[in-house]
Amino acid sequence: MNLVFPGLFFFIPLYPALDLRVFYIKMKRAFGLTGGIATGKSTALGFLLSQVPSLVSFDADASVRGLLQNADVLTELVNLFGSGILTAEGGLNRAVMRELVFEDEQQRKKLESCLHPKVRKECLEKHEQWLTNRASTLFVADVPLLFEVELDFGQDLNLVVATSAATQHLRLKTRNHFDDEIISSILAAQLPIMEKVKRADVVFWNEGPLVGLERQIAHFTDAY
Repeated sequence: MNLVFPGLFFFIPLYPALDLRVFYIKMKRAFGLTGGIATGKSTALGFLLSQVPSLVSFDADASVRGLLQNADVLTELVNLFGSGILTAEGGLNRAVMRELVFEDEQQRKKLESCLHPKVRKECLEKHEQWLTNRASTLFVADVPLLFEVELDFGQDLNLVVATSAATQHLRLKTRNHFDDEIISSILAAQLPIMEKVKRADVVFWNEGPLVGLERQIAHFTDAY
């Protein structure tokens, strides 16, 4: 005879000589995490990791950094953009590439056509691996362009870390030392932050001290 209760599975053996066995069913949850550039996605993911140590995460930015160090990917990019994107040592000149793709939408789309399918593949593979990981019940994919590329890996909720556009601009100027033209181009390449807020299931507002964001993350993890 089997009795099922929310969150628990009881197996009661038919034979009296066998011991009662109790199996706990752990509900797995997967979330997409996004926001605009300089809104604090990586910081939010760090808070999630500190509060849920068993969490398995996918970082799209880290995926891109790895891809840009891959010899085969660099060859693809040289074929698309020419050898002028390389440093004297043969690596990618990030400053040249950044100016190239954010000043020209067609060039940006060429870069995205090369990288996005590879990032998507890595994300889906890591999610599949997590599904068989009995030690973890939470998966979070930190993907800046989650809505723009319509990434669907079976997530239960989409989480957005948000600030005002003015704060994004200030952080990029202070932290990255970008000029106004580059900042405007970068922001124009993403959905406006308030559009992402509209599409979100959960919003973390990150305007003030980081302790405020940390508390929001803590309330969220307590609830889910």
